[in-house]
Amino acid sequence: MTTAVYRGPARRQEPGREGAPLGVVTNTFKVLRVPRADWYHYDVFVKTDGKTPTIGRRRGHQLIYNLQLSQPQVFTSQGAYDGKKNIYFSRSIPSGVYDAVEDERGPPQAGGVKLQIKLTQVAKFSAQDVVKYAQEGKQDVINMLQIVLRQLPNIKFHTPAHQRNYRVFYMEENKSELGLGLEAWRGIFQSVRPTLAGLTINVDISTGVMYRGGDLPTLLMQRFDIRNLRHLELGKDSPLWSKIRQFLRGLLITWRPNQERRRPEVIDGIVERAGLFVFEKKGEVAPEQMTVETYYKQTHNIQLAYPRSIGVKNKKGTVVPIELCFVLPGQLLKGKLPEVGDISRKLLDFANRKPHLRLNEIKAGISPKTLSYGEANFVRESGMQIDLEPSTVGARRLPAPRIRFHGSEVETNTGSWNMARPQRMVFQPATAPHWVAISFVQQDVTPFIRLLLQCLRALGLTVSDNPTFQQATGQNAMPTLSKVAGEKPSFVLAILPESAAEIRTLVKQWGDMMQTIPTQCCRIDKCRNANNQYCNNVALKINAKLGGVNSVPQAPVMSEWLVRVPTMVVGADIGHPGPGVQNRPSVAALVGSVDQHASRYTYAARAQKPRQERIEDLAVMMTEILKDFWGRSRVYPERIIFFRDGVSEGEFDKVAQAELEQIRSAFNYLAAQEEEPHAKMKKMPTVTYIVVGKRHHIRFFPRQGDQMNTSKSGNCQPGLVVDSEMTSPIYFDYFLQSQAGLQGTSRPSHYTVLHDENSMTSDMLQALSFALCHVYASATSSVSIPTPVYYADKLCAHVGAYHFNPGVLGSALASEGATTTSNPEDSVDVALWNKALGRCKMRPKLFFL
Repeated sequence: MTTAVYRGPARRQEPGREGAPLGVVTNTFKVLRVPRADWYHYDVFVKTDGKTPTIGRRRGHQLIYNLQLSQPQVFTSQGAYDGKKNIYFSRSIPSGVYDAVEDERGPPQAGGVKLQIKLTQVAKFSAQDVVKYAQEGKQDVINMLQIVLRQLPNIKFHTPAHQRNYRVFYMEENKSELGLGLEAWRGIFQSVRPTLAGLTINVDISTGVMYRGGDLPTLLMQRFDIRNLRHLELGKDSPLWSKIRQFLRGLLITWRPNQERRRPEVIDGIVERAGLFVFEKKGEVAPEQMTVETYYKQTHNIQLAYPRSIGVKNKKGTVVPIELCFVLPGQLLKGKLPEVGDISRKLLDFANRKPHLRLNEIKAGISPKTLSYGEANFVRESGMQIDLEPSTVGARRLPAPRIRFHGSEVETNTGSWNMARPQRMVFQPATAPHWVAISFVQQDVTPFIRLLLQCLRALGLTVSDNPTFQQATGQNAMPTLSKVAGEKPSFVLAILPESAAEIRTLVKQWGDMMQTIPTQCCRIDKCRNANNQYCNNVALKINAKLGGVNSVPQAPVMSEWLVRVPTMVVGADIGHPGPGVQNRPSVAALVGSVDQHASRYTYAARAQKPRQERIEDLAVMMTEILKDFWGRSRVYPERIIFFRDGVSEGEFDKVAQAELEQIRSAFNYLAAQEEEPHAKMKKMPTVTYIVVGKRHHIRFFPRQGDQMNTSKSGNCQPGLVVDSEMTSPIYFDYFLQSQAGLQGTSRPSHYTVLHDENSMTSDMLQALSFALCHVYASATSSVSIPTPVYYADKLCAHVGAYHFNPGVLGSALASEGATTTSNPEDSVDVALWNKALGRCKMRPKLFFL
């Protein structure tokens, strides 16, 4: 039998029947009446004497809006424009070239040349086609409906953030200071979503992190804790230089004079001593050399207060001192959130909304103030009618698995359990005859170590009560680690300062790659007031890192179906470089279970071209983890349940076909290999391939008064599954909310079954997915996605941070973030990065927790 051959999306199975039926409220709004008019699609081309100027979304919307106002006899219906190349009308208009009108002062100029707009009809959709194609998932029709619905808010909200994420409309009046020059803004998300029950509109609350608007010097002083502007009189050799350059690159600014009327420019770089920068100014007779300081004094009567401070430059090379610059509000943060201070906590406090508050804000979002479904001309002209009340759909609550420990079991109906009250012992405790504690802080950590030791023993671990203790600093970290390596400890506990990324990296590289010794890092701010709960959580991590098993779920799908034949559960993910990070690869990670409880995992990881959707070396990686499975049990799995994270719907078929082909290549290699004839694969495993989605905006809310199905946090109880009405008309999919959630509104995970050779029913798939959310080793609660997917995600981050040998990378690591090529992936030497990638030999210990 030939397995792992993709023949299109798996056929939808009948909805599941397991669990108690109930109704839940969703953040979707039914399209009660579909568009009744025909629609005409036009290509938009803005030109100046045949050339194409750069026109942003904001300006594009204004040009098209003014054009329609200036020629009402031509534009007899309002067009829905995406700000780029597409506009849709509910009536046919003549194709042709039109003079653009920017404002009441006359034709707009781009470098002194008149702008023209060329409109060319490219398609027509009848009213019947719109409904049919939308339900079939035809992206061009769905895009048209998205643009029609977004047109009025597009005109209302034109912040830079909206230019980057046109599905979210951020509002400045709803913001909160985070510190370090950053703000959190709340916005409204909307998207057209075809479902089995018809077209719906998904509306949600979204939070964006923005740069603080206003004068640029204040932003820099807040971000880099600078007390005096004179401290910005720095050169390229300053440690702050590269940090400021990276922080400012791509930021939109204006500058004095006339900053209100000036068109925003993008910062392309920074220069030292901007006021003293010499440029060539056009003169009446001949060009003259002039400093920036002199230019502003003579031309604009502006005396620079800090001529020796840094300045910014745009792509044209224009240099502007920072004291004249203003940052446009509403620009999304491009890089990672700073890890210092309490920014993360402030952001979570702002973003997390209790379910009933979130639902109320969503209802308010469709009001005339924001999305205006009931009043927008564009919606009315289309003939669409949208329900202004959120939909209620049918759901079920799955029975929760019991959690088995050493000598005891516990019910998990609320999605969490306690290891200390009553005291429970882990399912398979590890041993640590000798261990080492290293403190990189000056505070007394003895009480924490003593309490941790008590928790380790209470959980059943056999550990020495006399660990070696070492006091260290960041400067002597490696000599200290080298010294304790000779003692061959079972694990090393490292107590770090609050901000100690460099020490953590050193400890992890030493333990994972150099010595194969498990390490557990704890920050002093956590240790200082540590309680039993925190120490128990640390102890659970240590047990898993030593090779122990903390607990196993007891459910029929796990104890019967999963163990009937050898089965491997696989989690796969790709971790991409952060926004703005260049010259660095993506990391693909694979984890595979090697025991009947799906609690022990082996792994494989590879570097690959940045931001590629598919796993490029999947065949080699699958071969590695299949060999590990055989090495432990002397058989290969007969079934593989492959959970894939991080694939967008538009890439489903492409990625599934490519990756199943590579999985099949791994099978063929193992079936034909001659190095170990006794280890040949004699029977090809059957494969089920499931995409797990987290980045979506569907939410479920308990119905008012339904106390039985409402958790303490106000969310739906864990185990909620929706597999009809709300699901796709094209794919075999379901939503599962497996966690109760501690704060905010819980997000369900979205499962799409693209390939199934194991004839799994909806009930089997849903029960297995839910059970696998209960085996995450360092949690005493169910998690939001199946554990192997969670592990793959963690492994991507861990490998990317700690497993590349900087000595091998050399200049490739030093030049990180410096490239200016239009295709950064072309500058990444993937072969070099994979050469620098070490392989941790601690499998199947969960060293990456």
